[in-house]
Amino acid sequence: MENRQIDTVCKKFYSTCEKFPSCVAQRFNPELYGGDNNGMFTYDEMKKRVESISCGLMSLGFEKQEKIAIMSESGPYWTHADMAISNCAGVSVTIYPTLSFNEVSYIINDSGSRYAFVDSEDNVNTIISGIDKLPSLQKIIVMDLKYKGDNKHTIGLGELIEAGSKWKEDNYSTYEQRWKGVVPDDGFTVLYTSGTTGQGKGVLITHWTGMSRLEGCIEFLSHGMEITEEDVTLCFLPLSHIFERGSCQLLAIARGSCIAYADKPGTLLEDMQKYNPTWINCVPRLYEKIYITFTEKMSESPMKKKLFDMALAVGKKALEYRKNSDGSYNMSPDFDLESKLPLALRIQYKLADKLFAKVRALFGNRFRIAFSASAGIAPDLLKFYYAIGLVVSEGYGSTESCNACILSPIDACKPGYMGKATPGTLSRIAEDGELEISGVGIFKEYLNKPEDTKESFTDDGWFKTGDVVEMDSNGYFRIVDRKKAIICTAVGKNIAPAKLENLFALSSVVDQMFPIGDERNYISALIVPNYTYFINLFDKENIPYNKEKLVYSDIGGVRMCVGAGEDFIKHPKLKELIEKDVEVANEQLEGFERIRKYTILANRFTEDNDQLTPTQKTKKRVILKDYAETIDQMY
Repeated sequence: MENRQIDTVCKKFYSTCEKFPSCVAQRFNPELYGGDNNGMFTYDEMKKRVESISCGLMSLGFEKQEKIAIMSESGPYWTHADMAISNCAGVSVTIYPTLSFNEVSYIINDSGSRYAFVDSEDNVNTIISGIDKLPSLQKIIVMDLKYKGDNKHTIGLGELIEAGSKWKEDNYSTYEQRWKGVVPDDGFTVLYTSGTTGQGKGVLITHWTGMSRLEGCIEFLSHGMEITEEDVTLCFLPLSHIFERGSCQLLAIARGSCIAYADKPGTLLEDMQKYNPTWINCVPRLYEKIYITFTEKMSESPMKKKLFDMALAVGKKALEYRKNSDGSYNMSPDFDLESKLPLALRIQYKLADKLFAKVRALFGNRFRIAFSASAGIAPDLLKFYYAIGLVVSEGYGSTESCNACILSPIDACKPGYMGKATPGTLSRIAEDGELEISGVGIFKEYLNKPEDTKESFTDDGWFKTGDVVEMDSNGYFRIVDRKKAIICTAVGKNIAPAKLENLFALSSVVDQMFPIGDERNYISALIVPNYTYFINLFDKENIPYNKEKLVYSDIGGVRMCVGAGEDFIKHPKLKELIEKDVEVANEQLEGFERIRKYTILANRFTEDNDQLTPTQKTKKRVILKDYAETIDQMY
C-alpha cells in the first residue's frame, strides 16, 4: 500500500457520512448527556456536530497539526472531539481520565497541547489547580453542553459548538480546505505508552499509519468476519487506548456501523441487553471474570453445577469436531457443526446447547464475535467459550503497531496462539526470539525522543516490538512474554512471567499474582487474594473477621474490595485455599519455574496506588520498590 492509495481519517469519515447519512452512528444513555439528541446520532447528525466542534476550534485560532488533548471516559463526545480534531488537521493527544496530575502534566507539557477536552468538573478542577505548571495549555473545553466557561481557562462544549456554528456560516470553504488538505503523512494522534517499566512515551500515529492498518484489518475480516452498516459495537473500554480506538471507533466509522456506548464498564451486561451489539472488544481479565462469576453462580446449586458440568463435557466433545488438521478450530457461523456429529453426540449436544443458549443470551441475540487483545488469553478459557458457542478472536498489536498486526481467522482459531499476520504486515523473528514487524501501520516516532525512536528500529527499518515469540509451521504466532519482563534468575534460567500468571487466570481465590526472581536463586510471588470470594465464604460459614478493615474502591464503575486486615489474609481457610492453587500451578511447571515462596498481600494492585497502568498491567518497577522489604524476606 502506498500513501496515495490510502484515505486520511477525515476523508474516510466524510465518505461514510455521505454513504450512510440516515444510518445510526451512535447510541447512548441520554440521561448521562442532558438528553442530548435523545441518545442517538445518525451519521448525518454526527457530521454536523463534528463540523461545529471543528469550526469552533478554528474560530479559536487552532492551527494545522497543533496538539490538543482529550481527557475523558469513553462516550459519544470522545468520538465527536476526535473526529473534529482530525477534520481541522489537528493531532489528538489521549489522556486516561484516571491519571494523576503529575502524569497528566507530563503528557500535556511533553506534547505541547494548547487545548484540552476534559469530561468532568473534578478533572477540570485538578488541571486548573496546577495550571501554572502547564505553560502551553491555554483553554480547557469542558465536555458538557450546559457548562458555562470562565472566559479565561475554560469554555463549555455547548459554547464551542455555538461559536463554531456561527463561524461556519462565513468560513465553511476555509474549513473544507483544511480537512481536504490533510495528507496521509500528517499526524493524526499521539498516544502515550503505559510506562510499566519507566516513563511513558508519546507514540505519533499518522493518518497513513492508522488507515493502512485499518484497511489491512478490514481485508482480513472480510473472510468470515465482515463488518457492515448493519453491525453494532458496544464501546466500554478506554478510547484512550489504541485497541478500542481502532477496533471499535475507527472500524465502525469506516464501515458505517453503529457505536453504542456503555454507561460505564460495570454495566456491561445490562448494556449488552439494551444495545444488542454484534461485536465487542474485550481484554483477557474481563473474559476471566465473566467465567469465574458464571462458574461461582453455577456452584451455588449442586444440581445446577452437575447439569452444567455435564453439558460442558458434551460441548467440549463436540468442539473437537470443529478442529482443523493444524489444531485450530473452525468457529465460523457457516460451519454446520451438528451435521459433523455422530448421532448420539448430536442428540446430547442439542440438549446441552439449550443451556449454552441461555449463557449466550447474556450477550444479546445478535452477538457474533468478540475480539481479545492487550494480553494473552488462557487456552482453556478460549475452549470454554468455544464449547458454549461464543466466538473470541484473539489478536496482537501495540500502540506502535496501531492495533492488530496479528489476528486469529474465525475459521481457524488456535488457542494458545495470537493468530497470523494481517494483510500488509511483514514479520520476522530475531535471533533472540524478538518479533520484528514492518509494512503497514507502523508509528512514525516517539514524540521528542529521537534516540528512543532510533533504538526501537533495526538498522534496516524494522520495528522491534519488545515481545519474545514463537511461530509454528502454519504461521501462527505465540507470545512468550515481554522481552523486558523475562525473569533472569541467579542460576541462569529465563522464565516468562506470563506463563506463571496464566496458571492463576481462572482461579476463584487468587485475584492477582506477581512473580519475582530476577537475580535470585528461585521464584517467589506476591499474591493478592480474591477478597470478594473470601468475604462471601467467611460470611456463609460464619467465620469472624474485622469488617472495619475492609477497603472498597470504584474500579471501572464497579465497587469492589481492594484491601483487608491482617486477620483476614492470615486466616487458615484463606491460606489453605491459596496454597492448593499454588500447588496445582507448580505441578504444571518445570522445577526451576516453580513458586518456592509467596506472600499474601492485604492490598490489591490498583491505579490508585500506582501499581497498575490504566490498561491494567502491573508496574514492575513500582511494585518491586513498594514491596522491597517483603520480597527480601522471602529470600
